[in-house]
Amino acid sequence: MLNLISFFLFSSFIFAADQATLNKGRRLYFSNCISCHNRDPNLRGAIGPEIVDAPLEVITAKVMTGKYPHILPDDFIPKRKTKLMRPITKLKNDIPAIYVWVQSMKKKR
Repeated sequence: MLNLISFFLFSSFIFAADQATLNKGRRLYFSNCISCHNRDPNLRGAIGPEIVDAPLEVITAKVMTGKYPHILPDDFIPKRKTKLMRPITKLKNDIPAIYVWVQSMKKKR
């Protein structure tokens, strides 16, 4: 149920995202994430997995603690079991912008 609520909440957030938010998210992703993750969040990076399917709560936990949440969201399976992610706590207030940009890059399957 929580995932369903999160989906609707953040789906509307994504559609309401303005260009400034998307640009900010892209800039932050490129300046903080691509050293491990791929430039294209649909693809796995040299160290980090593809992140386009990660829910906001997972991305938030990984960025803030370097770890997955203790209870994973329904239907989410970690792509890698490694513990290489380092926390980037300076991004705390910017995680939603990064998430919105990552979601905007999601390829239709």
